[in-house]
Amino acid sequence: MLVAIDTSTQSIGIALYDGVQVLAEHTWRSRNFHTVELMPAIAEMLARCQVSPKQLTGVGVALGPGSFTGLRIGLSAAKGLAFGRNIPIAGVPSLEVLVAAQPGLRRPMIAFLEVGRGRFAWARFRYKNPSWGQITETKVDDIKTIADTITSPVYVAGEMGAEERRIMGRKWKTSQLAPASACLRRPSVLAELAWDKLQVGHADDPVSLSPIYVHTLSNIPE
Repeated sequence: MLVAIDTSTQSIGIALYDGVQVLAEHTWRSRNFHTVELMPAIAEMLARCQVSPKQLTGVGVALGPGSFTGLRIGLSAAKGLAFGRNIPIAGVPSLEVLVAAQPGLRRPMIAFLEVGRGRFAWARFRYKNPSWGQITETKVDDIKTIADTITSPVYVAGEMGAEERRIMGRKWKTSQLAPASACLRRPSVLAELAWDKLQVGHADDPVSLSPIYVHTLSNIPE
């Protein structure tokens, strides 16, 4: 039984997965109340599913990039569960969670998520059956800069509000915007990815596991 935790941005997600079925999944938009909302939400999810913390066999956590504070809170909670129950932990990059849920397409994809102050972490991906693979480094830019890179047909998925959709929509001849339902990072997808890592023995060291912070990316100064 694995619990998945994603606090990369203001969109928080948790899920419970037994290797066969997603027993529960909960996502919500937080106004930076991650600290007070996360652990009670996990406790409530377990209680509703009649699952004891003693039944947990693994933890999956989204590593970012994303909000500095949000990532620290999510990873601290995941490590606390891993240490407290003496169970393995698996970290998964947050863009990988978003990308894994997208349909296979011939055109490449731009995927991005909020990192604060009007900036987005983003990268390009290409589909090669059975999965998407990243083909550029992850960068951080404002939405107009990302849109300016679009010169040929591309699929766009990510945290898009009305303004982001308007800007990306100007590229209507070359870009296909994913629907809102496909732009939400699904904690159930995170759970499956983390489960698969643990099943092949790729657990992370809970002591050294750390978030992917914005300042570590290639085009952001230290």
